[in-house]
Amino acid sequence: MGLTEWVLVGLVLVAVAVVLLWRRAVRLDTLHRTVLRSRQTLETQLAQRAAAAHELATSGALDPAETLLVTDVVLRATDAAGSEVVPDGLAGSTPDHLLAAPDVSAATPPEERSDRALIESELSRTLRTVLGDGASRQGLAEDPRTGDMLDRLEQSWYRLQLARRFHNSHVEQVRRLRADPVVRYFRLAGRAPMPEPFDMDDTLPSD
Repeated sequence: MGLTEWVLVGLVLVAVAVVLLWRRAVRLDTLHRTVLRSRQTLETQLAQRAAAAHELATSGALDPAETLLVTDVVLRATDAAGSEVVPDGLAGSTPDHLLAAPDVSAATPPEERSDRALIESELSRTLRTVLGDGASRQGLAEDPRTGDMLDRLEQSWYRLQLARRFHNSHVEQVRRLRADPVVRYFRLAGRAPMPEPFDMDDTLPSD
């Protein structure tokens, strides 16, 4: 082949490489957005569980000590809801400039990142203690004051489990793609923060 043919082949190879890199970057951007959407869903489910727990605590069916315990944790969980559920900096990125977002996750101390998860885990443990075993919950389920409330709490708790698992699954996909040598070498993630999973105790009460 002559020089012209070699130049054309080189241009084609460069164009193919650019297209492949562009598609990889678009895929990464899409996954980042998916994490943000699943995080919003997780935030909603956390709030709904807290609301259902507060409703049950103030129903009058629990004894004063149990009411105080649940109400205290619920109020702290509600106060914590004013902060990002996962303060890795991803939520502060604007959708149109996600890949250019500053990496602020390193500036967030680990203890601050875990506060929300600790409170939500405490709420899970408190609710399991208060609700007791299946026989104890059956009494609440048959109580006309709390039957519907208990059902709403259990449903919101189950939806919370699903939301957290979906969120963490999406985070894992992003982290796996960003570990790809091509993505790292060509810096396809830009300065976007590395998304973090949300780990908490969300185990439902046992029967």
